[in-house]
Amino acid sequence: MITNRLTYRTATLDDIDFLVDTIIEAEKSGTNILTYSTIFGISEQETRVCLREMLAQEVHGCELSISSFYVAETENKSIAGAVAAWIEGANGTPSAVLKGNLLNYVLPKDALKRALPLNNMVREMHIEYKPNTIQIGLVYISPSHRGESLASLLIDDQINNMLKNEGNIEEAFVQVFGNNHSAIHAYEKVNFRKVSVKESSIGNILEYMPSNTKILMRRELKTLHGEGNGKNNNF
Repeated sequence: MITNRLTYRTATLDDIDFLVDTIIEAEKSGTNILTYSTIFGISEQETRVCLREMLAQEVHGCELSISSFYVAETENKSIAGAVAAWIEGANGTPSAVLKGNLLNYVLPKDALKRALPLNNMVREMHIEYKPNTIQIGLVYISPSHRGESLASLLIDDQINNMLKNEGNIEEAFVQVFGNNHSAIHAYEKVNFRKVSVKESSIGNILEYMPSNTKILMRRELKTLHGEGNGKNNNF
């Protein structure tokens, strides 16, 4: 799809640097806390190296899959924004298992050991993905393209493309940290609605995660076959 001199397309290996930026900025959720670094005890630069290697494995069906990413490309071939979405369990394996396998394969063994004492914290904030639904995992728009409704356009276009191949999908979900008010408001503009909240009682959780709450938001997809929601929204 081409709109406003931007081309929307599925990501490729050539986009890997921007995809790493997308994962890192989305994980930070508007803070300085990068969960990969805090949970596994590795630097942001080490995280970048590991994310590149995980993406390069080209595993399909989770947030660390190149095939999950949809990007907006400018006329000069730079990437303006990216969204990662997948159909949960489409290949028969939960996305959490696929991501876990990638982490275990790529991360240093000592990093995996450092994360073990934090398992209870991670589990307490975990929200299960519902099978046979579209999951919006990561969204990032470069600063120079914010205020152009780009995220909502990308999300709508990616969902519509997925529905062309899997027309029986009726719901899309996104998980967002509770402190990320701008993202919550933006998702509400593109017809996501809050359905549940998880809150941690662990006292030092903010040393490891951007927030002690995580919100699950849901969007009914049947409306996408009507007037095309989100076209006038600003993300």
